[in-house]
Amino acid sequence: MKYFLAALSAAAGALILLNPETVSGSVSGAVRDCLEVIVPSLFAFTVLAIWLQSSGLYRLLLRPITLPLSRLLRMDEELCAVIVLGNIGGYPVGAKLLSRLTSENRISREDAGRMLCCCFGSGPSFVIGIVGVKIFGSAAAGLAIFAACFCSSLIIAAAVRLKGEITLRESRSSFRFNAECFTDSVMSAARVMFTVCVMITAFAVIFSLMDILGITSAASGIFSLMGAGELSESIMPAFLEVTRLKSLKPAAEWVLPFCAGMLSFGGVCVHIQVMAVARGIPLKSFMASRLPAALLSALLSLPALLLPQPAAEALSPAAEVRPFSASALISACVLIMCGILLAGKKDKSKQSKTGFAAKRGKFR
Repeated sequence: MKYFLAALSAAAGALILLNPETVSGSVSGAVRDCLEVIVPSLFAFTVLAIWLQSSGLYRLLLRPITLPLSRLLRMDEELCAVIVLGNIGGYPVGAKLLSRLTSENRISREDAGRMLCCCFGSGPSFVIGIVGVKIFGSAAAGLAIFAACFCSSLIIAAAVRLKGEITLRESRSSFRFNAECFTDSVMSAARVMFTVCVMITAFAVIFSLMDILGITSAASGIFSLMGAGELSESIMPAFLEVTRLKSLKPAAEWVLPFCAGMLSFGGVCVHIQVMAVARGIPLKSFMASRLPAALLSALLSLPALLLPQPAAEALSPAAEVRPFSASALISACVLIMCGILLAGKKDKSKQSKTGFAAKRGKFR
């Protein structure tokens, strides 16, 4: 395996050196998408979700939803709050919230791995604002897709609960409303966004190399022979990186259930992001749940096909969602500053640990 990976890395390096313009163009496009689509649609919800959990307010604020949900699923109210936040905050948020609970020893890693199966969703900002409006020209279509994905997560949650009770220990801390809680929440959200953006950019390089080698066109041909029709060109890109859905054409047959299924599946890129954020939470159950969740979302979204289609002029280039490229430089500066702050905080943490160890040795 190591020789194969070494040869693959060498081949990738050679292709990057031989096709610098193609690869750099893909990287530029991915960075632009992150700054103009991903960060604006996910960052605010990510900060809010993490702050609500850190402050303890999610136990109070979401109770009108979590109380009936806990009785329906026969699950702790706080766990139901994590399910809700994991589905509205964006893909890695559920893993982030669960990893926090495991670090506080409030839930076992095995139970957190089971909970991750249903604490996973794209969030309404991306689904409605980007997929619904950009692809279908309709916020209602995006809302229908999000509802299908959320209901799929609830069905998965019920299945997880049937396999056994999930224990959540009581929290020892009360509500926190200080400045440190807020800044820690913002920094945690920045780490999540940084992971998301760099992974999307890395996969953009992979896609460019696949295009150069003709792998993308070959895969499209295979799916076309299998009867995928106009979706042939979108299956593999969406399977690898789900934000590629934004380039779909609404005229393609069954495009709405396809979007619902792929958003619930998440894509390989998102799965790697979850691995990075989960911090040791076992992912076997999570990976096994992705295909059933995708099929459930696609089935639950079928009634949305009855929604009236927008007029053709509504989907014309003039009506497309326009990226706010004027703020790209400012957003880039913000990301750079976030990276500097994160690096500084990491160094400070290491120094404090070293100092503590030295003091401990001195007292001994």
